Amino acid sequence: MDPSTASPDREPLPNPLDSARLQEIYSRTAAFYDQVVAEHQAAAKLIAIEMLGRKRGERFLEVALGTGWAFERVVAGSGAEGAYGLEVAPGMLEVARGRLGAGPALLLGDSARLPFREASIDAVLCTYTLECMPGHLIAATLTEMRRVLAPAGRLVLADLTEGEGADAAMTEEWKAGFERDPEFYGGARPLRLVPLIEAAGLRVIERRYSGHGASWPSEVVLAQR
Repeated sequence: MDPSTASPDREPLPNPLDSARLQEIYSRTAAFYDQVVAEHQAAAKLIAIEMLGRKRGERFLEVALGTGWAFERVVAGSGAEGAYGLEVAPGMLEVARGRLGAGPALLLGDSARLPFREASIDAVLCTYTLECMPGHLIAATLTEMRRVLAPAGRLVLADLTEGEGADAAMTEEWKAGFERDPEFYGGARPLRLVPLIEAAGLRVIERRYSGHGASWPSEVVLAQR
């Protein structure tokens, strides 16, 4: 699919939840998060890992690694050396450390202020995270990802998106519910990733849609500087 025609320019629904409230929500739900959402996210996350294609020895960063579900699979195939995970919610980081042990470098930190040098990371992964952020934080996070990404590096994002075909009804219902009670949805609402990525000065290489019963309506996008 031609990324330039994958989705029209459309602003995401406003998210009234600030960073502190989101940290609280995801720390509180960390212990049972995967029991609730893992099966709905798995297909898109596996596509994202495939598109990232991290090779052994490459410096890899997962921004907002959550429970470590994707991170565990990336390092299982390419090694823990040079792999970093960043998470803002202490409860999520605790679960990830329990899952991954003492080997990988797992850090508590803010996606809008990544603790890495410019152009120092070969492969950046971020899944089901931008959808939970208020608009200004989405922009700041993408700007930071671009800053740390090496010139030939890869950024892969996966997030909820507008449903295609029969999935459209689900996302319309999701958006209506989000507008009534954004906290119930953890701040998550469908995004159009392509215009957001391009606004941050990144180049979209590939976009894939995941849904139709395989996952929540989601898009996975590969981008470069």
